Amino acid sequence: MNIKRAFLTAVALLAVPGFALAQTSVRFDTSLQLVPAGPYTQTIDVTLVCNTGNPLQQSFEIGPLPADKVIFVVDNFDLAQFISCEITPSSLTGFEVVDIQTNGEATEEGTCLWTAAAADLNTREDNYCVFVMAPEEFTYVVEKEFDFAEDVDVSQAFSIHWECSDVLTSTYDGLTDVSGYFKGYGDSTFSVTTLRPNPWAGEEGDATNCSAEESTYDSAVESDQGCDISTTFAVGEGEKSCTIVNSVFFEGIPTLSQYGLAIMALLMLGVGFVGFRRFV
Repeated sequence: MNIKRAFLTAVALLAVPGFALAQTSVRFDTSLQLVPAGPYTQTIDVTLVCNTGNPLQQSFEIGPLPADKVIFVVDNFDLAQFISCEITPSSLTGFEVVDIQTNGEATEEGTCLWTAAAADLNTREDNYCVFVMAPEEFTYVVEKEFDFAEDVDVSQAFSIHWECSDVLTSTYDGLTDVSGYFKGYGDSTFSVTTLRPNPWAGEEGDATNCSAEESTYDSAVESDQGCDISTTFAVGEGEKSCTIVNSVFFEGIPTLSQYGLAIMALLMLGVGFVGFRRFV
């Protein structure tokens, strides 16, 4: 009997290191980066969900780097079973996820994912997940209209110069000015896309503005330059448009008023009367 108890005790002692290795604590260092760098006050909620460990789900509120972040800790993590852990950020009005830096997998849904097949899960060091968010892209639409009949014999060719100031481009490394040209013929619609507005206009910079001016058109055509007044874009405003309308200007043939016609008639009568008396 004593021999049996001693055997069972030895087996239990040998099994303890295995359980210690199989169940451990795992850390997930999670942070938010907003671009371009500036005086942000926004926060988001980040949620970690795992299929093992304790707790299985936890959420925290974080602000942007460099100061604010959260470290999720999952205890009793069972490394012997299939691993699945995912960190999901909440939405931020006017912003979108443009990049994810992680030692796991960056998903198309904008999350950090660790699985047994796709991630090298660190058990001795922190796993990391950085959500990079930027202002949502805006669209500047320029519409071109010709306000006259199609059979009018004038050219409908045109060239429009557009420019946008204090915008964030796809490199996310700061604000800049961009410009270009629209060229076409007849009624047309053009769009400027893949640009992002200044998220801290009025605090650390000027507002994002776009304008357009028609520079080439037929001499018989007049332009109201309906887009030369700046259109301002703030974060989350999406799409705005303006319209340039062209009309035809006809100089016509000079004519006399009623008084002019009366005077002309009297002069002609006077000349005729004098001529009649002199030559007849």
